[in-house]
Amino acid sequence: MNSRAASSGWASRAHAACDWLFWVMTVNLLWYVFTLAGGILLGAAPATVAAAELTRRRLRGEGFPAIRTFAQAWSREFWRANAVLAPVLIVGTILAVNAIGFAGAGTLAEASGILTLVALTLAFALLAVLVPLYVHYDLPLRAYVLTASRWILRNLAHVLLLVLAAVVVVTASLILPGIIPFLSLGAWLTIDTALCLAFFAANDRQLAETETETGAVAVPVAAG
Repeated sequence: MNSRAASSGWASRAHAACDWLFWVMTVNLLWYVFTLAGGILLGAAPATVAAAELTRRRLRGEGFPAIRTFAQAWSREFWRANAVLAPVLIVGTILAVNAIGFAGAGTLAEASGILTLVALTLAFALLAVLVPLYVHYDLPLRAYVLTASRWILRNLAHVLLLVLAAVVVVTASLILPGIIPFLSLGAWLTIDTALCLAFFAANDRQLAETETETGAVAVPVAAG
């Protein structure tokens, strides 16, 4: 009986792992397709939001047709997502290009190179928090970047975990470059969404407990 139960448990975990691997590949492919559909510049932000939104729904156990639902989310959030995310994406891309240029010239360890790396890390952290925040909470468009920035300053340990997760994905991609077109971006979007949603949930619980202890009444932020 125990052996049969153990075998069933391993089979279940293997099936779940394969299921998530397929999901990562699906997100990866759809992100590229819909980013290209928007001409790259305008397509990246809504594709990123759609990937995070569908991953959020999947983490909740919802079932849906991936391609059609992704297309609907991409279309619905096209202008809103670009208004919130596009500036950060553009700045991050410029900083990444400059960092690569410094690295190629061998000047990354100089003051200008170090400042570029710091700015790139900050832009990356902001984007990593901003995307899940956008799909999880209903806020005025102008409030998302400021709210994400405040969250980062108050949760540096969580931000460090996000950066470490990104380092793991990048390192794996450098070791196995064959996975880059098929897994890397989808893996990061999935991991980033899952981690941030867990962070947000823990933060909401802590706030609720604090309000209960102090008797304060706070206006809740509506989850999307």
